[in-house]
Amino acid sequence: MAYNSKVVKKVLSDMEAKEKSAVIDADKRKTELYRKLPQLRELDARLRGTHKEIIDIVINVINPVSDVAVTLDSIKDANKNLQKQRVFLLEQNGYPGDYTEPAYNCKNCADTGYKNSEMCACLKRALALESANASGFGETIKSQTFKNFTLDYYKEDTPDETDGSPHEKMAVALEKCRNYARRFGQSNSVRHLIFIGSTGLGKTHMASAIAGEIIKKGYDVYYNSAQNILSSFEKERFSYRGEFDTEIIERYMSCDLLIIDDLGTEYTGSVYSTSLYGLINARLAAAKGMVITTNLGYEDMRRKYDERVVSRILGEFVTVHFAGEDVRMQKE
Repeated sequence: MAYNSKVVKKVLSDMEAKEKSAVIDADKRKTELYRKLPQLRELDARLRGTHKEIIDIVINVINPVSDVAVTLDSIKDANKNLQKQRVFLLEQNGYPGDYTEPAYNCKNCADTGYKNSEMCACLKRALALESANASGFGETIKSQTFKNFTLDYYKEDTPDETDGSPHEKMAVALEKCRNYARRFGQSNSVRHLIFIGSTGLGKTHMASAIAGEIIKKGYDVYYNSAQNILSSFEKERFSYRGEFDTEIIERYMSCDLLIIDDLGTEYTGSVYSTSLYGLINARLAAAKGMVITTNLGYEDMRRKYDERVVSRILGEFVTVHFAGEDVRMQKE
């Protein structure tokens, strides 16, 4: 498990900028008050003196330990008294007691992202948010979640009792997807899903919900259409050296979970088929998770793709069937 390196770099850079900005603003406020309140400058100079005394005593221990302890306690008491005088002076002149302190966004870690060598909650939130932005889903990942995936649009009547109603099938599909997201990364968990069903049945919504939950755990998730993914491989293959940004191919290969949307809508051809097989095979070998959505049935896949591709999908992916009537049409 690892956050995408670009995401980490951007988030840490943003946090560093916030930390520096808070310190600079605090220094400006302090400089402003030094002109208005000369007593404040004097108090700060005396406070720095007590800090220096403490450091000197600790480093240059000459007297007995008991004497050092008494001296330190005396200096600490003096330091606390000066701090109280400082707060009183500020408040007496209409300023908050912490007016010259940096106003960090996160007081727990002072915008460093870490507290006692542990990742702060603010850094986790920032990484999750930026990971969502970099996932390829855009705003969809915020609006299409498990919480707002409703079974109300799937009929409960059962035309074929052996097959189950659309409502029953989708209840099973929802539970499979929840379990997949919940257990992602655990040993012996399901690594790959394929969503099969007609247009408008919620396949992309479910994929977005899965992505959102897995991103919260710190995994790198990337989503794109089959057309765009396979076009990238074609461009890489036929471009001159240096003309194509290979980082996108690396992202397809290395992300913890790759979501391939609308498989079957891409152009047909030997290059695309070879690229698809290579991508799936490489990710299977690396034990990297995949979710595929498609409108194709099993027979459609066999007619469209090389047997090697179909064999990998049917043999390694757990099928999630989507049933019912077009939800988008019902909403309209």
